[in-house]
Amino acid sequence: MTKQEFLAELKENLEIESEFNFDTKLQELEEWDSMTAMVLIGYVSENFDTVLTSDDIESFNTVNDIIEKIGLDKFS
Repeated sequence: MTKQEFLAELKENLEIESEFNFDTKLQELEEWDSMTAMVLIGYVSENFDTVLTSDDIESFNTVNDIIEKIGLDKFS
Protein backbone atom coordinates (compact mmCIF):
# COMPACT_ATOMS: atom_id res chain seq x y z
CA MET A 1 0.00 0.00 0.00
CA THR A 2 1.27 3.47 -0.79
CA LYS A 3 0.99 6.34 1.68
CA GLN A 4 -1.54 7.99 -0.64
CA GLU A 5 -3.70 4.82 -0.67
CA PHE A 6 -3.43 4.68 3.12
CA LEU A 7 -4.61 8.28 3.37
CA ALA A 8 -7.62 7.59 1.13
CA GLU A 9 -8.58 4.39 2.97
CA LEU A 10 -8.13 6.04 6.35
CA LYS A 11 -10.38 8.92 5.34
CA GLU A 12 -13.03 6.46 4.22
CA ASN A 13 -12.77 4.18 7.26
CA LEU A 14 -12.85 7.06 9.72
CA GLU A 15 -15.70 8.67 7.76
CA ILE A 16 -13.90 12.00 7.50
CA GLU A 17 -15.89 14.57 5.55
CA SER A 18 -13.52 17.52 5.87
CA GLU A 19 -10.15 18.27 4.30
CA PHE A 20 -7.79 15.38 5.05
CA ASN A 21 -4.10 15.17 4.22
CA PHE A 22 -0.83 14.03 5.78
CA ASP A 23 -0.57 17.20 7.87
CA THR A 24 -4.17 17.21 9.10
CA LYS A 25 -4.28 17.75 12.85
CA LEU A 26 -6.33 14.80 14.08
CA GLN A 27 -7.55 16.48 17.26
CA GLU A 28 -8.98 19.35 15.19
CA LEU A 29 -11.18 17.08 13.07
CA GLU A 30 -14.86 17.45 13.81
CA GLU A 31 -15.22 13.66 13.45
CA TRP A 32 -12.39 12.84 15.89
CA ASP A 33 -13.65 11.11 19.03
CA SER A 34 -13.05 7.93 21.02
CA MET A 35 -15.01 5.81 18.53
CA THR A 36 -12.91 7.13 15.64
CA ALA A 37 -9.78 6.26 17.62
CA MET A 38 -11.06 2.70 18.08
CA VAL A 39 -11.71 2.40 14.34
CA LEU A 40 -8.16 3.63 13.70
CA ILE A 41 -6.74 1.01 16.08
CA GLY A 42 -8.70 -1.76 14.33
CA TYR A 43 -7.80 -0.56 10.83
CA VAL A 44 -4.07 -0.36 11.56
CA SER A 45 -4.07 -3.72 13.33
CA GLU A 46 -5.90 -5.44 10.49
CA ASN A 47 -3.92 -3.90 7.63
CA PHE A 48 -0.43 -3.53 9.09
CA ASP A 49 -0.23 -6.08 11.92
CA THR A 50 0.66 -3.19 14.23
CA VAL A 51 -0.93 -2.66 17.62
CA LEU A 52 -1.68 0.93 18.60
CA THR A 53 -2.14 1.78 22.26
CA SER A 54 -4.14 4.57 23.81
CA ASP A 55 -0.82 6.32 24.50
CA ASP A 56 -0.03 6.11 20.78
CA ILE A 57 -3.40 7.62 19.89
CA GLU A 58 -2.88 10.48 22.35
CA SER A 59 0.58 11.17 20.95
CA PHE A 60 -0.56 11.42 17.32
CA ASN A 61 -0.84 14.98 16.05
CA THR A 62 -1.07 14.30 12.31
CA VAL A 63 -1.58 11.47 9.83
CA ASN A 64 2.19 11.50 9.30
CA ASP A 65 2.59 10.51 12.96
CA ILE A 66 0.43 7.44 12.35
CA ILE A 67 2.51 6.49 9.31
CA GLU A 68 5.74 6.85 11.30
CA LYS A 69 4.36 4.62 14.06
CA ILE A 70 3.31 1.96 11.55
CA GLY A 71 6.75 2.17 9.92
CA LEU A 72 7.75 3.69 6.61
CA ASP A 73 9.03 0.28 5.51
CA LYS A 74 5.43 -0.99 5.36
CA PHE A 75 4.54 1.44 2.58
CA SER A 76 5.54 1.10 -1.06
